[in-house]
Amino acid sequence: MLHQIEKYIKEQVERLVFIELKQDAPLVQERFSYLKGVPIPILVKELSKHIGETGENTEQIPIDEMIRGMIYIIGLDHQFKYNSIYRRFLYEYDEKIEDYISYEGLKLAEAGDLNDGLIYFKALVFLNDENINGFLNYGRCCQDLGAKFENAQMQKDYIRTAIAAFEIITEKYPEFALAYYFLGFHYINDKLFKKAQITWEDAISLGLDEEKEKEILLQLAKLKDHIQYEEGYTLILNNRPKEGLEKLLPLEESLKDRWNLLFFIALGYRQLGNFQEAIEYLERIIQLNPSQPDTYNELGICYASIGNFTKAEKYLKKALQLQGDDSEILCNLAMVYMELGRYELAEEYLKESYSINPEDEITKRCIAQLKRIYPEHSF
Repeated sequence: MLHQIEKYIKEQVERLVFIELKQDAPLVQERFSYLKGVPIPILVKELSKHIGETGENTEQIPIDEMIRGMIYIIGLDHQFKYNSIYRRFLYEYDEKIEDYISYEGLKLAEAGDLNDGLIYFKALVFLNDENINGFLNYGRCCQDLGAKFENAQMQKDYIRTAIAAFEIITEKYPEFALAYYFLGFHYINDKLFKKAQITWEDAISLGLDEEKEKEILLQLAKLKDHIQYEEGYTLILNNRPKEGLEKLLPLEESLKDRWNLLFFIALGYRQLGNFQEAIEYLERIIQLNPSQPDTYNELGICYASIGNFTKAEKYLKKALQLQGDDSEILCNLAMVYMELGRYELAEEYLKESYSINPEDEITKRCIAQLKRIYPEHSF
């Protein structure tokens, strides 16, 4: 996940030129013999003017240019052939190389060069996957760059990488509050409101500065209804309709234009066996969103449950028009036809449902039932 943005930055390798140190270069002879024959990356813009053509007088290349070149190639391509050699050199030349990379990366990012800052921090987490500052600032560069892109896929990949970096911090360093702070905003953008609430509460309990704590408390106050909605529909989906409705019904006024709120209220009533109430809410949804197949499917289920199979057939057919490859809708329609004694049609829809999802237990039970009541079946 941390490297999914590499496809966007790897082409920047053209910013580097690779030279080979002469065998009699002091650097090779005195300390780093393993660099012999290894191509050394140098940023083109930094290639010293006193070098003639590539390969001449390469022993005069400043060490800091070599170091920066190695950092760039590691950051651009984590699978580059010579990364392990570059890594060895970096640590042997400067045991505090991580501090240098972190310092330079921050300078670049603070100067507005998020691209190069990102490359530095990406290199840092490659060199040491326990470096908390590397992950934090890599995530920050990714999220800030991602917000600038117009290309939706690029934006998504950069943001996902940022989330991955912050989540790694919470796993490796669960008491580091800033990671939770940043993650909360991403969870909100993904409409994971309850997850954002829990994450931000963790951030506050771990300790944030006063300004950040105030910021997220204000955000949580604004999100109160959305969090309650998520709690409610989660209860409904977990087959706890009474508790779910207690959460959802008070939100009708503040979220009255949200068809999905009405849908989960209807689902809760249906789970409780209050089919007429469920039908009323589902019919309201059609006024707000007439092209939602799940609404018609639920209406079909409700009408079938009260024995009105004619209306059940009508709404399930409408659901099928909107979403013809849904095995659940096909199976529901087949059950209605079994109730109506139209076994050939029931068989037709069950076959289609089974072809889409042969592992569906309800479809398999319906097929078994049809075999018992319809000896002429062709299963």
